[in-house]
Amino acid sequence: MSGEASVRASAREQGAPGPGRAPRRDGVRHRLAEACRVENPPPERFGFHFASAARLLRFTAAVHRYWFRVTCHDIARLPRGPHLLVANHGSHVLAWDGAMIVTSCLLEADPPRLVHGMAEHRLMSLPFLGGVARRIGATDGRREPCLEILRAGGVVLTFPEGTAALRRPYRARYHLSRLGHGFMHVALAAGVPIVPVAVIGAEEEAPLIVHAGWLARLLHTPVAPLSPTLALPLPVKYRIHFGHPMRFEGPPSPERVARNVAEVQQVLQELIEDGLSRRRHVFF
Repeated sequence: MSGEASVRASAREQGAPGPGRAPRRDGVRHRLAEACRVENPPPERFGFHFASAARLLRFTAAVHRYWFRVTCHDIARLPRGPHLLVANHGSHVLAWDGAMIVTSCLLEADPPRLVHGMAEHRLMSLPFLGGVARRIGATDGRREPCLEILRAGGVVLTFPEGTAALRRPYRARYHLSRLGHGFMHVALAAGVPIVPVAVIGAEEEAPLIVHAGWLARLLHTPVAPLSPTLALPLPVKYRIHFGHPMRFEGPPSPERVARNVAEVQQVLQELIEDGLSRRRHVFF
């Protein structure tokens, strides 16, 4: 048996997914265990719970394969060490875009990676949603926990448009809002590369009708976007494009940070536009 065939056979025995196939239940658990071993100390210190995460990721793996039919482009560009993923935010009602990035990096990256999403501080403080998010690897969007994860060898995902993206009207889809500067301070302090990630499809999954300020106040959330799809997203086809790692150095002076953020914003917007130009249709 050739070396390549031997690797494929070993992957099948361990339950790892092949190209274009959904992983078996044990495959998700196996890859999650492999991803967790990268971090030292382990991710449990922030509330991560392996069994809970494995159950949820089996569900998102099915959504990834059968509902959104996600295709990843250039995921091999991901560095093997710690890095910061910077993505556009298009999901309005539920963070399906973040879930699909996390699932893609677990199932399709080599080696598999556990991605920790940076969540808005007020969302993480909610009794139920905050607890669930922590158990699957998400962390408070403050600088300190993100730095700890990166210094432990982990991967952090951030949407630096913040809540402004959730208020973006449908006519302005895929036009980035102004990026915040916090992610650049984190990248410079940790000395890790930034990988831009363009998500195509999320802006159409649940078109925004209106931002309900009264509902946001009732739920104690920063935004409450309303969509005709309610909580069930349309079965659009997701395309996730990973850019080349970007490395920045030097002291975090306001001028340097602003210049670096502007560069990331330009690269990410170009990656989005390239992805849109290659898309044949919203649903296939």
